[in-house]
Amino acid sequence: MFINYEHENNVYNVTIERRENKYFVTYDNTEYRVEAEEIKPGQLKIKIGDRIIKSIITEGDKEKYVFVDGAVFKVKPVELTGKKRTKKKEEGDLSSPISGKVVSVKIKKGDTVKKGDILMVIEAMKMEYLIRAPYDGKIDKVNFKEKDQIEIGQNTVEVTKT
Repeated sequence: MFINYEHENNVYNVTIERRENKYFVTYDNTEYRVEAEEIKPGQLKIKIGDRIIKSIITEGDKEKYVFVDGAVFKVKPVELTGKKRTKKKEEGDLSSPISGKVVSVKIKKGDTVKKGDILMVIEAMKMEYLIRAPYDGKIDKVNFKEKDQIEIGQNTVEVTKT
């Protein structure tokens, strides 16, 4: 299976192959032997070498979101054509990676932000997910306020790159 995943506006290409009861993941010309166990629906325990990673996976309309150690990875399948196609996020688009409740909004319209600044905090399943600025920019619109319910894929904040 060929997939790409998007993180911090970069797209990474990955190949996953199943041989017997094990998975082999190839990234950047390096192959990793991976064991995966579903703890409960949407929660995985992944073993890569001696390292154990616990993750949560949720599904959006066209992609999946994988949460690992506070980081959010957006995973999308690659169409099997002669070319690998990647779609960049629209500038300033910050979709919610999960359905939950907005517990904190750190910015307001007109604010200037630096790449990595926390814009909003969303809580789901007793975990907090941080929405961070993907680049230096100016806040054009804040679509949610504290205590609002938010659904996966909804646009949280609009930012113009500076």
